[in-house]
Amino acid sequence: MNNDKKARRRHQRICEVLQEQEHMQVLELCELFHVSPATIRNDLTVLEKKQLLKRIPGGAVSIGRMPQNTIFTARESQHMDLKIKMADYAVEHLIKEGMSIALDAGTTCYAIAKRLADASLRCTVITYSLPVANALVHCEQVEVFLMAGRLDKQHESFHDDVAVEAMKRMNSDLFFLSPNGIDAHAGITSSATDENIMKLLMHEHAEETIVCADHSKFFKKAFKTICPLSDIQGILSDSELRAEIQQKYSDMGVRLYLAKK
Repeated sequence: MNNDKKARRRHQRICEVLQEQEHMQVLELCELFHVSPATIRNDLTVLEKKQLLKRIPGGAVSIGRMPQNTIFTARESQHMDLKIKMADYAVEHLIKEGMSIALDAGTTCYAIAKRLADASLRCTVITYSLPVANALVHCEQVEVFLMAGRLDKQHESFHDDVAVEAMKRMNSDLFFLSPNGIDAHAGITSSATDENIMKLLMHEHAEETIVCADHSKFFKKAFKTICPLSDIQGILSDSELRAEIQQKYSDMGVRLYLAKK
């Protein structure tokens, strides 16, 4: 295959990766395509001129796409089938009898709560999410602690000073953390600026933290870092996560739990 044809195929694949992952670093693209940084930078320049991506320091993002903390009802319908599979995996393999579980206001955590309501596990759930609490309100085997204050009606969660003070007094065995993006360098990131304090407190007050992120959230970098990858005990994702990404994170020492289709 001549160099022009290789470049065209690489350009097409870069665009596909950015549509799926939204953000990539130059070095990550070098690893993915086994070419030099100079080659990737030239590729990104060509693609930016064609308005197929936007260059940023150290990498590129897909045009018009940035991880956002959209309203709860909009997020709930995104990748719903994957969230259900991940919730099944969490309840069947990660949550043990008698555990205290912290669930944030992410829609995957909501799926976990709904799955817990149908299970026979006796456990305790700590949350600041109204939908999570509502999903468990009739579940006798699950004790629920709702960190409540002023309700954020758009995101259906509590994260004001009253909720923060309540969370400071709670501890859990396992925290399921829902981010907006996972980046090899930035770590676990979120664009939910008001809610981040609750996520951070749940992480700090948990014995272990498992990040819940379907394959679309990898190589995304949102506004704020919640914690580095070294601070978590694993990532719960789905089997659509590409093999090269699985290998990359495994090489970094990150344990992956993959829910099958």
